[in-house]
Amino acid sequence: MMKKIAYLISAYTEPSTLENMIYLLNNSEVDFYIHVDKHVDINDFQSQLCKLPNVHFLKGDMRVDVYWGGYSQVKLQYNMIKEMLNSKIIYERVVNLTGTDYPIWSNDKLLEYFGNVDKEYIIGFDVSREKGNKNNQKKYIYIWKLDNISIFTNFLNKLHIKKARNYNALGYNIYFGSEYWALTYNCLKYLIEAYESDICLKRILKSSYVPSEAWIHTLFFNSKYRDKGIVISDGVYKGLSELSPLTYFVYKDAIKILDEKDYDDIVQSRKPFARKIIVGKSKKLIDQLNKDRIGKI
Repeated sequence: MMKKIAYLISAYTEPSTLENMIYLLNNSEVDFYIHVDKHVDINDFQSQLCKLPNVHFLKGDMRVDVYWGGYSQVKLQYNMIKEMLNSKIIYERVVNLTGTDYPIWSNDKLLEYFGNVDKEYIIGFDVSREKGNKNNQKKYIYIWKLDNISIFTNFLNKLHIKKARNYNALGYNIYFGSEYWALTYNCLKYLIEAYESDICLKRILKSSYVPSEAWIHTLFFNSKYRDKGIVISDGVYKGLSELSPLTYFVYKDAIKILDEKDYDDIVQSRKPFARKIIVGKSKKLIDQLNKDRIGKI
């Protein structure tokens, strides 16, 4: 069986926002694979969406206790990808999102855009070429333990213990970017097969800072697919939003909840999704965006 798009969605809050997004994106050509953080009650998210036959919630051991910045975020993404690959459905495109994203484009436009199988929608920053104080290299050189923080792990993180004497000693060229990408099925399957046998990369990532922003990118830009993505190789890091191929967002100390004042910037970004949009708090913006989609879905 073949379909156009598999949406992988990680959620831990705002079940109403997730439900709203699913109903907007839903059509006969797509399926949804959803991971709900094991820390929260999955029933709050399933109550309405479980009625849809193309919505698949990860259950049991496939659910992960998620901690921001930790290797647990890699695990949840890996589990969603494996659930999708084990479904025996072949998709043209796999799109990775969060539960607080919102579709800006119509479904017809999304299907057309993601139907270009000669392109991979991913942007990677080449860490080896980083200029300045090289803070991004420090994410991978030092030992970071960010899952299930304790007094000991907090102390360990502050010690800034190196796992490699310098970046080159890691033995791997790291790339990172927004963890929300859109890859073709064959490409993603190839990357996962490579990851499962890559002991060196796993060792680096398990004690890195926010490895979920690096694991797919590093695999991709060290693979035969690298020329189908976009590499930032000038060494100048301009912020994570510049590395986002799909999603408009504003990130300073935290990702901003968008409202109607952000409408023009969202539209001018020419990106298919926006984050963070919350049902209730972003009502006026949602109303404006929905008007643009009327008659186009």
